[in-house]
Amino acid sequence: MTTTKKELTQPILGTPNDTNTYHFMDEKVTILVSGEDTNGEFAVLNIKKLANQSPPPHIHSKEKEVFDVKRGTITFFVGNDVIKAKEGDVVVAPAGVKHTFVTGPEGAEFNVTAYPAGFDSFVKAVGIPVEADAPMPKLEPITEEQMIGLITAAKPFGISFPDIEKEMSKK
Repeated sequence: MTTTKKELTQPILGTPNDTNTYHFMDEKVTILVSGEDTNGEFAVLNIKKLANQSPPPHIHSKEKEVFDVKRGTITFFVGNDVIKAKEGDVVVAPAGVKHTFVTGPEGAEFNVTAYPAGFDSFVKAVGIPVEADAPMPKLEPITEEQMIGLITAAKPFGISFPDIEKEMSKK
C-alpha cells in the first residue's frame, strides 16, 4: 500500500492557545506548528524554562533540533562541544548526538524546530495540557518512578536517555 503525502502549500500561523500549550517536565511548551500541519516534515515548539534548569542528557535518533534563543542565555552540551548561546543565537543538535542544555540565571525562552516532526507528538503524549496563560509548572525533583515513566514513554519516539538508562540497569 502506498501513501501519498499532501504537499505543504498554504501558510501556517502558529499562535499560543489553550489547545496547544503543555506543562512538560519543568517547561511550559507551546506547539506552534505540529507535524500534522506539515505532513511530518517539521514541528516548531516554543519553550519557556526556569533559571538554571536542564533536561537529562538525551538522544533524538530521528530528529535534528534547531534551537533559536529568544530570551536569556543557555549553555548547550552537544556531543563533546560546549556552546554558550544568548538571545538571537541559533544552535543545531544533529540527530543521533547526545545533548542537553542549562538555562542561565534569568531563565530562558527559545523555539525548537525539529526535523522531521516527532518531538511535538512526544510532548503531547507526556505533557499536561494547560491554558496558554498558565504559569510555569512547579519545580519539583523528578522521582525514579517518573524517570522510568519518561524513559518508557520516550522510546516509541526514538528518544533515549543513555546515562540514566545505564545507571538504572545497574540497580
